[in-house]
Amino acid sequence: MKDKLDDFINLLAKSSLNYHDFLQKANDIEELTDIIEPKNLADWRLLGLELERAQNGKIMMPTRFRDFNEQVFCIVDIETSGGINSGQIIEIGAVKIQGGKEIGRFETLVWANEVPQNISELTGIYQFDLIGAPRLANALESFRLFLSDSVFVAHNVKFDYEFISISLARLGFGMLLNRKICTIDLARRTIESQRYGLGALKQIFGIDNTHHRALNDAIAACEIFKECIKRLPWHVQSVEDLILFSKTAKTLKVPKMIEQVDLRV
Repeated sequence: MKDKLDDFINLLAKSSLNYHDFLQKANDIEELTDIIEPKNLADWRLLGLELERAQNGKIMMPTRFRDFNEQVFCIVDIETSGGINSGQIIEIGAVKIQGGKEIGRFETLVWANEVPQNISELTGIYQFDLIGAPRLANALESFRLFLSDSVFVAHNVKFDYEFISISLARLGFGMLLNRKICTIDLARRTIESQRYGLGALKQIFGIDNTHHRALNDAIAACEIFKECIKRLPWHVQSVEDLILFSKTAKTLKVPKMIEQVDLRV
């Protein structure tokens, strides 16, 4: 069913739909109609997807035509106590930018009954640090208000986006439908490097902050995102151009140096 929803959103990202076709396709997606009324475009925006009805009556994504410099991007990082089936979010950090300038920040710890020792050693977050922190439902509700319908950006976006989306859905808030960009994918197409992990790219650009804390990693990913934007080819103009480029353009990975062997020996 998720594939059906993804296919529908990808279709909207490429072309406008007349109102009848839009409703027919949307009403055929059960996981969507369980939580929103598809004809109400405000409901879509509550889930993070910006839709508009054009003067010709067609339903369209404004991101198809909006210059990416005018778009609000929300760069996100989370820390968790384990995988989606065994753990939960314990910290959320996010930075909002528009036109390359920061316009907002979000940071919160999240209450959890337990933080495994290996997670504490990795993040520096211990269970006692979470005393007094908001419960997951409250933290995610606040984060979603901050995120709104901005484009969700993260380093390895699949992890952060899906973890948050599944957590929201489990709490009855509905999944995320925000457009999204992975800074690993984008960096592979704009930055020549042998490695594209956050630590490696931070080193390339001299970004010095604490690793494996949500806000610091979001700030680092934000700086990397801005470096990628500087290197975009001229034909990338709209938000959807940028999303497509991040997924399909040729990668620039530098081949590893081959150790030279003295054949005279």
